[in-house]
Amino acid sequence: MQQPNTGIFTALKKNKLILSANTILLIAVACMAIFASSCKKAIEQQQKNAIISAMTNGRWYVEQYKDTTTDVTGDFFGYEFQFYENGNVDGIKNSVTQSTGTWSADITNYTITAGFPAAAGDTLRRLNYTWKITDSYLDYVEAKTTTSSGDNILHLRKK
Repeated sequence: MQQPNTGIFTALKKNKLILSANTILLIAVACMAIFASSCKKAIEQQQKNAIISAMTNGRWYVEQYKDTTTDVTGDFFGYEFQFYENGNVDGIKNSVTQSTGTWSADITNYTITAGFPAAAGDTLRRLNYTWKITDSYLDYVEAKTTTSSGDNILHLRKK
């Protein structure tokens, strides 16, 4: 009597096990990637929430503003800024809102962008840039922007 050839079935069974192990590994890697992506997004959202909270709780004033090499901090004397969660910012001078502009934070690039309308006047429009944050704390922001004439430096302090 002839012996059955079980070699093919044994090899097929082994490949099936390898395929199953590879499939499980692929699924595990995909799940970890999704989880890592979700964690990263959650962390970024927490960071954005912290920035928005720090910016919108309290008023800020210009502690220093250098337009290239010229110190124009005095132009901001009496101004305060109230940032809002909806992306608006009020430029307030001597307790009167002079103009409402917009602001946004980009935590990935460590920038804050401000925009006041033309009617706001030259002083407030000096803030109309995307500012790279170079140093910050809950009550202090130091930022820089590069213009065609050089670097502008801005220091904001919370009241």
